[in-house]
Amino acid sequence: MADEEKTGLNHRGEVTNELRKARHEDTACMYDDTSGLVSYYLFEDRLQTAINYESHKDVRVKRDKIVVLGINVENLNLFENPNDIIREVAVRMKIYLPSNYTLARGIRYTFWLMMPRLNTNEEINLELARVRTIFRTPLKNNERLVTSMGASIYDGEDIRAKGLVEKAIIALQRAQSQGENNLMFYSGN
Repeated sequence: MADEEKTGLNHRGEVTNELRKARHEDTACMYDDTSGLVSYYLFEDRLQTAINYESHKDVRVKRDKIVVLGINVENLNLFENPNDIIREVAVRMKIYLPSNYTLARGIRYTFWLMMPRLNTNEEINLELARVRTIFRTPLKNNERLVTSMGASIYDGEDIRAKGLVEKAIIALQRAQSQGENNLMFYSGN
């Protein structure tokens, strides 16, 4: 039976319908061990899938907007155990944000968030306010996080996931240069 789980073959070498159990080595690149969130690479793949879905809709159907939000916790290195802070914030975000959002652990920046299927600027602003509230709420030890956030919006233009992330990074860097707890949107100017 152990060989079947590894290979999907029975003892006679025939293909079986049994599902293999995922091994940690097979999924380690897809999830962050600290937070349990998806990795940045899986985030980027899901973002590209969402862009492809929206861009291939029938022309008679309204395309939804997709918001990409880069979040950096600026004072993370000041905490005694930064990994505990990352886990606490990840749990909060999983609880308070819709399940169709993709939340990922970043590489250079702390978190990435993809918010698909938004229609109006009012919806976007409401969802961004919800995210900001999560970060403004004091932690269990009553300490506060200092964040910078940068957003880019897909609204039907011809762009790849990497391009949308790059725009969010530019906005995030502008937010970092403006001081504490800023949120900036990407604009071509």
